[in-house]
Amino acid sequence: MSSLAVLLGSATRANIIRALAQSGEPLGPYRVAKMFGMNVAKTYSEMKRLAALGVVEGVRGGRGTEYVLVDEDLRRLSLRLSQRVVPLERWKSPPSKASRFMMGMQAVPGFGLEGGEEATWAKASRQEGELDGLAEMGRKRFDAKYRRVGERAFARL
Repeated sequence: MSSLAVLLGSATRANIIRALAQSGEPLGPYRVAKMFGMNVAKTYSEMKRLAALGVVEGVRGGRGTEYVLVDEDLRRLSLRLSQRVVPLERWKSPPSKASRFMMGMQAVPGFGLEGGEEATWAKASRQEGELDGLAEMGRKRFDAKYRRVGERAFARL
């Protein structure tokens, strides 16, 4: 459990505060829950509880109530206690990039059809002839259940 979670008594509350502290815009409970892989219903209830305590403030957003962190001291504390220093190797790793992309911190890279990097092909995950065997098996099962009665019509046996 992170230092902020210990301080706030809940990992859910810590993640909410951390998300709101790092974001420059109001966030809805659903988005915060998806950013951290948390239970959506629990995130809604914790955000309402934090709003009742005056820690966050609800503002009308495009998809309902969104919340913003009110206390700047809590924002600074959250940023200091969260793991902000990341080694370069971990920052550049594919899971880290995917995480930043899911949180909306990294824009979708642009692409074009002119020039660019060489495409790499994924290694085949099936054995030679496996798809032909699967297609043949499906055809036999279909033929065992149906017979052709027209150009695009079949009758069940």
